[in-house]
Amino acid sequence: MKKILYLLLAVGLLYACKKDNVGTKPLLFFKSYQPDSITPDTRQFVLTMRVEDGDGDIEDSIGVAMLKDSEQAVNKDTIWQFYKMPKIGQNRGNSIKADVIMPFEEIDFAAAYNPAPGDSAHYIVFLRDNSGNISDTVPTPKFPFRRNR
Repeated sequence: MKKILYLLLAVGLLYACKKDNVGTKPLLFFKSYQPDSITPDTRQFVLTMRVEDGDGDIEDSIGVAMLKDSEQAVNKDTIWQFYKMPKIGQNRGNSIKADVIMPFEEIDFAAAYNPAPGDSAHYIVFLRDNSGNISDTVPTPKFPFRRNR
């Protein structure tokens, strides 16, 4: 019985001491939209992304661009908006997993609203940390532009 207890203790210690496999390059994942579509009455559209970083220095900036389906064939330019990440210096040097909540006000998407049936859009997002490491550019799922709720 003692041998099994020591074996379980050793396995538990090895698992607890396992290094986090998040490196210095920030990782970015889509989490959610709120609401799930844009209508003529939408005043705020919230994009939430999950961020993971091995050294916790994600204080530089996040780049976001909205790509509309109806404009993809016509417009080849990507218009990026850059936002400064909040100061989270207490996490520098430590692995961090956090949600980045980006509330877009009506002015950010009103010009993109098109009541044409079937139009939709998605965001592409990337993150740059203080060390200059850049995450992969992550496309989010599409969200529709709806005429009515």
